[in-house]
Amino acid sequence: MVGRSATATLLLVVLAVGGGALVTALIGYVVVTGRRYQQQEAWLNAGPRGWPMVPNDPPRAVNADPVTLRQAITELQVQLLAARADVPAADRSEHQHLHLHGLTPEQAAAIITELQARQHPGGRQDGGSQ
Repeated sequence: MVGRSATATLLLVVLAVGGGALVTALIGYVVVTGRRYQQQEAWLNAGPRGWPMVPNDPPRAVNADPVTLRQAITELQVQLLAARADVPAADRSEHQHLHLHGLTPEQAAAIITELQARQHPGGRQDGGSQ
């Protein structure tokens, strides 16, 4: 009977040591994960390109509506085209690639009409019939 008692004691010691090792590993995993989370959060809260936030910096303005921003850019492009109206074009065979995302159909049509009028002042367009 003494053999069984020693075996049971040895088994309990091995289980206790193994359980302690598992608990220690779990605590280490939680600590490492927590530190990584804090580092990632600090990096995400930094300014542009990882610059640190200055305590007295005013909050950065964020435009929540990208359509409004696109429309403002479109209005600036129209103003730019109006300012460049007096500059003669060097080559009439140039290619233009337009991005008109987020605009109303009327705004897109007005921009295209204005560009065509500037490219073809006589009213004749390439591929069109007159």
